[in-house]
Amino acid sequence: MKEKSYNWRAFVVLQLAVFIVSLGGICSKMAGRQIFLSKKFIIYYALLLCILFVYALIWQQVLKHISLSVAYASKGVGIVYAILWGILIFGEEIRWNMIVGAVLVLIGSYCYIIDEIRRISK
Repeated sequence: MKEKSYNWRAFVVLQLAVFIVSLGGICSKMAGRQIFLSKKFIIYYALLLCILFVYALIWQQVLKHISLSVAYASKGVGIVYAILWGILIFGEEIRWNMIVGAVLVLIGSYCYIIDEIRRISK
């Protein structure tokens, strides 16, 4: 299989996709708060499916330009969105262990991605 070179534009599009799929988490949680099969439940669930469909299309296009391992490691930033949505939309309390966990995930993702970029650039 042909080695994929690193592409900054594709990486930005990937981050947009991670943001979009994080919105799906909001819809999922909102659907879970509704009465099963109620009108609101169906609306949130349908919106979730639309978001996942758009995400899947973007993900497939990104994989044409970025290796799967780098793309998957880049999804770690989604934890930041999850914490942010939890605070802003659901009024959840942020705790120190959440911050530490998110930072560790981001550091690990960063280290892996930088190593892969260096390896590919050789």
